[in-house]
Amino acid sequence: MERAASPPTWKSPIASAVVTFVALLTPLFFFWIFKRVRNMQNGNGNPFPFMELPPELRDMVYENLLEDPYYPPPPPCAKHHGSPLNWMLPGRWSSGSAEQQKGRGHGKKRSNWIFLANKQIYSEYMDIVCKKTTFHLTISPHNYTAPTAPTTENKKIWNISAEMLKQLRKCDIKLVTTSNMLGVNDPRTMDPEDWVLARQMREELKEVENVQELNLHVKAIGDPLWNPLWVWYHASQSLKTMGSTSTPSSTTPPGPKLNRITFSLDMWSPGENYLERDPENKEQWAWWCMKGHCVGPDTGAELTVREFCAKLYVECRTCRPELDSDDEEEEEE
Repeated sequence: MERAASPPTWKSPIASAVVTFVALLTPLFFFWIFKRVRNMQNGNGNPFPFMELPPELRDMVYENLLEDPYYPPPPPCAKHHGSPLNWMLPGRWSSGSAEQQKGRGHGKKRSNWIFLANKQIYSEYMDIVCKKTTFHLTISPHNYTAPTAPTTENKKIWNISAEMLKQLRKCDIKLVTTSNMLGVNDPRTMDPEDWVLARQMREELKEVENVQELNLHVKAIGDPLWNPLWVWYHASQSLKTMGSTSTPSSTTPPGPKLNRITFSLDMWSPGENYLERDPENKEQWAWWCMKGHCVGPDTGAELTVREFCAKLYVECRTCRPELDSDDEEEEEE
């Protein structure tokens, strides 16, 4: 018997060529359509007229970009590459974004890019920064070295222009001090008014005229030879007279007026009292406990080291009312 002829199939050379051509042309066709749509969107889109907004609205935009400035800027932290299986732990999912939000000095700041827009935006944004942020100024062995000779020209501590200093409203100064930064071999023979670092701080801060709150934090680095109390004593005695109404000497720059001076160590400490101006006593210096209770007035620039130590660790009678009863019992005896 003869077999019936099979129907024609798509395996002919012409049909194969057509299918191949269509397969190659289809992606190019869709890519052309995509590019055409994108070009139409870009052609119809105009830049947002930000500078035509009222100044009040522009200030609201600037406030969303505010970040506290740090001088000198902290070094970027080293990137820690975790395990490739960290994605399996739910607690690790948001760690990256959280670190970016908390890392004030790590990576590129989002607000820095606005400085590149134009001079007007730069000026407007810097005005908001100076008025509504806290400037953090740090002095440490990393950016300060005590001069070896009196004639040595001191290197500038903070690279801040005088125009910017005049606009500051709030500033925190952190003084991380070692005994070597005092610039003397024996702190016991040193006069607080002769401290070179304090004089340089006054000189660089003399342009700060409109500041509303200026705080100083003195952190003493432990030294096996000298008690850190000497660092605290010389720092407070040298700088608490800044901005005083009394006429300063011709060789001592006046500097701005401090509002608070706090103390700490690079290790554990029992908790030190701090200096702050008392609004109920004509803004004179007074000592306060860690909970904000006044423990007594400050005796001024003539405070001795022994008196300073007594004020630094005097116990608060508001926090410990039993001290009053103990005193009464001693008087009765």
